[in-house]
Amino acid sequence: MKKKTVITISVSVAVVVVVAAAILLGIFVPVNGKMNDTEYWSEYDEFKIEDIPTIEVGDDGFTILQLTDLHYHLPHMTGQTDDIVEKLIEENDPDFIVLTGDTVYGPTNVMYSKHIAKLLDSFKIPWAIVYGNHDDEGKADKYWMGNVYENSEYSVYKNGPCNIGGTGNYAVNLTKNGQPFYSLIMMDSNRETHYNGNKEYGSFTPSQVSWYGWLQQGLVDNGYDKSMMFFHIPFPEFQDAYDYWEQSGFDPSIGSGNKNEDVCSATYNPGMFNKILEKGATTHVFVGHDHVNDFTVNYQGVTLSYGVKSSRQFYYQEELLGGTVIKISPDAEVTIERKYLN
Repeated sequence: MKKKTVITISVSVAVVVVVAAAILLGIFVPVNGKMNDTEYWSEYDEFKIEDIPTIEVGDDGFTILQLTDLHYHLPHMTGQTDDIVEKLIEENDPDFIVLTGDTVYGPTNVMYSKHIAKLLDSFKIPWAIVYGNHDDEGKADKYWMGNVYENSEYSVYKNGPCNIGGTGNYAVNLTKNGQPFYSLIMMDSNRETHYNGNKEYGSFTPSQVSWYGWLQQGLVDNGYDKSMMFFHIPFPEFQDAYDYWEQSGFDPSIGSGNKNEDVCSATYNPGMFNKILEKGATTHVFVGHDHVNDFTVNYQGVTLSYGVKSSRQFYYQEELLGGTVIKISPDAEVTIERKYLN
């Protein structure tokens, strides 16, 4: 009897181990999406305006809702995060929604990339998404999530060129009465950068800077002389902008908002801000990443703006939770308003 008991217990333990292993493998084995392996970019490529999707602006202008750092990963907080997203969308009635990174995180990024796509599609409003440094720290890579987003009904997301660095470098054009009005440029600021032997927060690659310059020049040549950029990790000039505002005595005509933590950018600077100044068309830059910063500063003629963190997943300050409403008037004037939950 004792031998049978030992054998029975051993078999039971083995079954539990096998089942547990299968569950763990199911959670942690990577899934990879399909690369756009035919979409290689070269600075010598012909710019084709017809390749960029367009959205027509109404007579009353265009309203964009920026949500950032949702960090979907905890099942018990899914409903609460959904409620925040729904509340911000319903109260602000945007024409377009942009999620500026760290939307999902961890092993559950497979489940939650599908979840957020389904949730946003339910509002029947065009939406865009860019990646943060945490989105692909899980089972799914950016291409897999990108395939989900590309196939969503109301998404304008594109995986974009596969050879410039990052995934999800793309643009959307706005037209008014069929004429060029504004361009919205989405970029991947990457997960991390290795610089002087150290691992740092992500930054753009030199190829991304070149691609932006090529794209922006093509847009201007086709009548789109104003653009906005959306990505996740701020470049170092966000700190320069804050210092400039501070030195002014926090002049309200220059900036507004809160800085409660460091500007967490890479030391390495490939020159994206200088390229923006050179091209002279990008009027605003919107980022996320630093959850308790939401300041906006006009610096050298370009408005650099943090979004408002939009969920209670990961660190936050209760009074600084919400979203950012960006309004472009019929005359192409831009206003930014933080919409706090409390």
